Amino acid sequence: MADAATGYPWYHVVESNLLEQGDVLKSFDVLVPTESVENSSEQITAEIKTFDVVVMTQSCDIEQGKTPSLLLCPVFELWAFIDRAEAQGQNWGKELREKLRQGNLPGYHLLNEFVHDDASLPISIVDFHEVYAAPTNLVKQFALNCGPRLRLCPPYKEHLAQSFARFFMRVGLPVGIPREKLQRKN
Repeated sequence: MADAATGYPWYHVVESNLLEQGDVLKSFDVLVPTESVENSSEQITAEIKTFDVVVMTQSCDIEQGKTPSLLLCPVFELWAFIDRAEAQGQNWGKELREKLRQGNLPGYHLLNEFVHDDASLPISIVDFHEVYAAPTNLVKQFALNCGPRLRLCPPYKEHLAQSFARFFMRVGLPVGIPREKLQRKN
């Protein structure tokens, strides 16, 4: 589906085990350990969380078989995410949502909606605060069995990757430059 103003499609529908960065996988199971183990011979407990996820690993690395596991970030329906955040005391008012829309909210990325007979997605938010890894062969098998799925088209795929990179490349300084040093002195 192309954006009416520009003619650039956000997504196309794919159906295979070939994966690329920007592929959206619905209801993917992620194994999350619930405790650490001091001795590797011990058994650990874990829980299975089911998310819609987007593949974040670079397409060239997947294609060349350079990575045994893939990075995945959860994708949430926007209004369900906001409702849950506000129930936890966070304010996702109009101003914050506009920053999200403009791409000025590190840690999050907005995905446009897509409606098609084979695959659809409501307006959604990618949360970079949670990054999961899953074995490449398992993700490919899941992709093969999940039926039609969405893949972000350029330049939206690269926009997602840039948002991800911006979030992880931030540097927190121990001491910033005081505001008053930028005041003109007469």
